[in-house]
Amino acid sequence: MSRFDAVVVGAGPAGSTAARELAAAGARVLVADRAEFPRYKACGGGIPLRTERLLPFPIDSVVEDSVSLLQVTHHRGSRFVRDSGAPFAHMVMRDRFDALLLDQARTAGAEFRPNTRVTGLEQNGRVRVLADGFAAEADYLICADGAHSPVGKMAGLGEGIAECAAWEVEVAAPAPKLRAYRSTALIDLGYDPWGYAWLFPKASVLSIGVVVPRELGGTMKDSVQAFIDRLGLGGADVDIARGHKIRLRRGGEPIAGQRALLAGDAAGLADEFTEEGIFYAIESGRIAARNVLRALGQGRGVERYQRDIDREVMPELRAARLVAFMFYGMLRRAPRPWMLVSGHIPFLWNAFFAVQRGESTYAREAARVPLLPGLAARMLAD
Repeated sequence: MSRFDAVVVGAGPAGSTAARELAAAGARVLVADRAEFPRYKACGGGIPLRTERLLPFPIDSVVEDSVSLLQVTHHRGSRFVRDSGAPFAHMVMRDRFDALLLDQARTAGAEFRPNTRVTGLEQNGRVRVLADGFAAEADYLICADGAHSPVGKMAGLGEGIAECAAWEVEVAAPAPKLRAYRSTALIDLGYDPWGYAWLFPKASVLSIGVVVPRELGGTMKDSVQAFIDRLGLGGADVDIARGHKIRLRRGGEPIAGQRALLAGDAAGLADEFTEEGIFYAIESGRIAARNVLRALGQGRGVERYQRDIDREVMPELRAARLVAFMFYGMLRRAPRPWMLVSGHIPFLWNAFFAVQRGESTYAREAARVPLLPGLAARMLAD
C-alpha cells in the first residue's frame, strides 16, 4: 500500500494549491482526482486580480481576456456601465487554469493519480483512502473534491452548508459579438428573489450563465436561454452546457476533524455577492497546507484549520453576504430607482473594483457603512 504524509482528493484550485505548498515543503503528497486532466469545469471562469496575488507563479499563459468594464443590466430595461480604469479580473477557461495549477503542484513534487474515484475511507490513527484497485494511507486527508464533496461526507464533514445553483454554457459567438464584449463583464439582474446572469468574454467563446437560489434550479436553463436570446445570440452554437452547485458556508459548519479537512468548494467558501470561489479556494488551500505541515511537525490533528478559516476567511464571507443582502434587498424593493442610483454611486463600484483587485476587502468596505447589517436585514425582510 502506498503511504504519504497527505492525500489530497480533488485537483482543482484548492487541492492543487495545498499539494504544491505541501510538496514544496518536503511532504510526500498524493493528489487523486476522478478525472483525467485537463478536463472541462463548469464555471464562469472569472478570476479576480487578487487571486493572482496569492500565486507565486504567473498565469498569463492561460488568461483569455482581462476585463476593466462592468456592464450591468436589468430585465426591465435599465442599464449602466462602470469603467474601473484598469483590469479588475482575468477570464480563463478552467481546464487550462486548473491544469496549470496542477502542473505546478507536480513540479513541486506532488504525485498525481487521475481517473481515481474514491469509494471508501477509513480513519484509525491514520487515514486510508480506498479506490477501485488502489489504496493509499496518509497521516492527513484534504478533501478538495468540489461542492458535492463525496469524500468530505465520508469523513463526516460539511453537514449543513447552504447551497445555490448555477447553469453555464459556452457559446460559439460570431466574431463581431466576440469583439463587442472584449474587456467587458456583463451582469444581468432582476432574478427573484436574487441572482444574476453573466456574460464573460473568452478568446473564442462567450461564457454565459445564471446563478440563483437552489429552489429555483429548475428555471435555470430557460433563464439562460432567454438571456442568450436578448443578447441576439439565439442562433449561435452552444459548445457545452453544464449545471453545478455552489456551497455557501455561513456559520460554524464542521470543516475539519482530527485527520481530515475540507477546502475550497467542499468547504462552502464562496462569497454571496458574486458567488465567486476561486480566490477562497486558493486561500483555503494555502491554509490547509500550513495546518497539515504544523500537524506533521507536532504530531497533532488538524482541527485548528477550522479556527484559522473562521478567523481569516469567514469575516470576508460574512461581509460579502451583508453587501449582497443590502444590494438585492434594494433591488427587490425598488428595481428602477436602485439601478439608477447604484449606477451613479462611485463608492459602491469603486469599492467593488478595489476588492477584486486586492486593494481592499469586503470587510473593510462594509465597515465604512456601520448601518449596513440593519439595512440588509430590513431590505430582505420584505
